[in-house]
Amino acid sequence: MIKSILYATDRTENSAAALKYAYELSLRLGAKLMVYYGHEMPMIRVSVSRPPQQIAHHVIKEQQEILTAYCSKHLGHLEGKAVECVVERVELISQGILKKAKELGVGLIIIGRKDKHTERGLFVGDIGKGLQDKVPCPLLIVPNGMEEMAITNILYASDFEEADIAAIKKIVPLAKALDAKISIAHISTEKEYAGMDQMEWFKDMLAKKVAYEKVEFKLIFSDFIEEKLKTHAEIIGADLLVVLEREEKGILKRLFHKSLVKKIEDHISIPLLSYHKANL
Repeated sequence: MIKSILYATDRTENSAAALKYAYELSLRLGAKLMVYYGHEMPMIRVSVSRPPQQIAHHVIKEQQEILTAYCSKHLGHLEGKAVECVVERVELISQGILKKAKELGVGLIIIGRKDKHTERGLFVGDIGKGLQDKVPCPLLIVPNGMEEMAITNILYASDFEEADIAAIKKIVPLAKALDAKISIAHISTEKEYAGMDQMEWFKDMLAKKVAYEKVEFKLIFSDFIEEKLKTHAEIIGADLLVVLEREEKGILKRLFHKSLVKKIEDHISIPLLSYHKANL
């Protein structure tokens, strides 16, 4: 079960909703929330009166105070809450997030989706893409406009392969904690293979390895994968989309063959949880 969550923020007003989402999720899971801000500080020129190390120390201290004030503003007083504010000087945001996540051994990393209104544009596609292949744990990408954390229906986009069973096994504790249903869907072209037979095989394999009653399956035939996935998510009222990043070819390899963050911006309006096959 997830015991700690790292939420990386750019401290803009537009990302405040994602902060609240991360906090509410941490409460529901009984996990500690670490709010992380990576400060990109320019090279410090040598000063006669103050050493560069001293200047850097004061800058980080000031940024820490700003982050704490930001969290207090949107979450209320932090005293008594399982929330820790962390600021570090970084050269690259993605590297800072990865370093801190590995150092703390967190069970989940949360970032906000690209925000068109922020000048900094912290979590643009390149950062999200850079994290996907290297994160030591699942990566949750939350739209900045999410007003509340309510997960009752988890949509898992499947290839009906053994790797999906391992990923779903990881999702079950989350679903149980949230009392959520897991809706497993596979979108395929009719030319690919006997999808119904594959789904029945997958059902049997999953039943042997995963004990959870709130699971349903759906096989959808379509040549327009992104659009069909979005439509299906809306029809079933999905609150969270889960995908498994993998090297092999398959539905998700085609679906997210470009920037994953860019794709979900264009097609999916709900939070996305990404697992990497290497971490299963």
